[in-house]
Amino acid sequence: MLIRISRLSIAILLIMVLVSSCSGNKSAATPTPLPTPIVPVKPTYVVERGEVMNAVEFVGRISPVVEEELYFRATGYVGKIYVKRNDEVKAGDLLAELEVNDLKNQILLVETSLQNAISTNEQRIAEAEAALKKAELTLAIVKAGDPTPQVAIAEVGLERAQKALEDTKKRTSNEDVIHEAELNLKIAEAQHQLALQNLDQYKYSVEINQQEVDLARMRLEQIQKGLDIQEIQLSLDRLNNQLNDARLYAPFDGTIMSINLIEGRPAEAYKGAMIIADTSQLEISADLVSSEINQLLQEGMSVTCALYDKPGSEFTGVIRQLPYPYGGGGKVGTEAKDADQSTRITPDQSISELGLKLGDMIRIKAILQYKKDALWLPPQAIRTFDGRKFVVIQDGDVQRRVDVTIGITGQERVEIVEGLEEGQIVIGR
Repeated sequence: MLIRISRLSIAILLIMVLVSSCSGNKSAATPTPLPTPIVPVKPTYVVERGEVMNAVEFVGRISPVVEEELYFRATGYVGKIYVKRNDEVKAGDLLAELEVNDLKNQILLVETSLQNAISTNEQRIAEAEAALKKAELTLAIVKAGDPTPQVAIAEVGLERAQKALEDTKKRTSNEDVIHEAELNLKIAEAQHQLALQNLDQYKYSVEINQQEVDLARMRLEQIQKGLDIQEIQLSLDRLNNQLNDARLYAPFDGTIMSINLIEGRPAEAYKGAMIIADTSQLEISADLVSSEINQLLQEGMSVTCALYDKPGSEFTGVIRQLPYPYGGGGKVGTEAKDADQSTRITPDQSISELGLKLGDMIRIKAILQYKKDALWLPPQAIRTFDGRKFVVIQDGDVQRRVDVTIGITGQERVEIVEGLEEGQIVIGR
């Protein structure tokens, strides 16, 4: 066993010696050289003179000038839809309502109760008016028997009897004559006292009858006010308001643009249910999601427009309305229907003259800043470091940095206000 292993080992050693001797006769392999790195050539730009503008572009759609989203003011299940999309409607038309059969039955009962109350009250008013007339007639009769003149006559008779007694006593001492004068005085006093009693009784009667008149008039006024009728009417008004909250009415003559309701399905209060529009007047409407764009635009600003799929079909227009708080659109502190967040643009020509139709997509361009003759470079030629703006110019074989002041900044051109001259070559980033 040991002999076999040693022979194998010797054979392996011989093979290794042969291989090493063969390799030693060959020349050494040449190493592969590393490729030389290619230095990229940076683009260069020439400072030119021409138009520079800062503009924003967005997309709008041909929409009605007058458009309103309708919604229920109550939550419930949709009972009936009376219109469909593209239907023409008139102001006040009932468009849809929730399930309101129970409410309608309540209204019917209250209306019947109100009619009964009104009928009963009319009879009570007639009776109260008759009672008042009777009391007023009685008072007039009592006042017609005013005893004031009799009191005055009795006072005159009393004064005469007193004077006659005094004269009689001065003129004679005849007891019979004096006794007769005294008797006449007593009669005059009794008549005067009776007249005063009649006057007191008259005043009392007038006062009592006046109170009867006042009470009769008060009863009539209370019945005429119909306090019970007013309470029933208030209940009826509340029910009718609930019914109106569960209904949609057309606010103006127009076309139903969309319906977001299904009969038998639930509908939420103040959630958009329909959109109605006056399609006789059209303009461009754009919903700008970027507040930065809204801040740059102004109402009254001129814009250039074109059909989205026809770039050559350009026309001009004016921004009529921006959403709150950038312009007069929408309202603060009001309900959902008053919040118009769209940007509205009125073309300088009519929609029909331009051959546009409802729903067409429009590309809009608004020029925010413009200068006709200005030095400019493309944005990629301007460099920024630590708030400093500069360029690298090629001055012969030397490159050097130059600080620049920029003005109008557009997507393709940047105005150079200071630092460069026309024709200079600038190396890009």
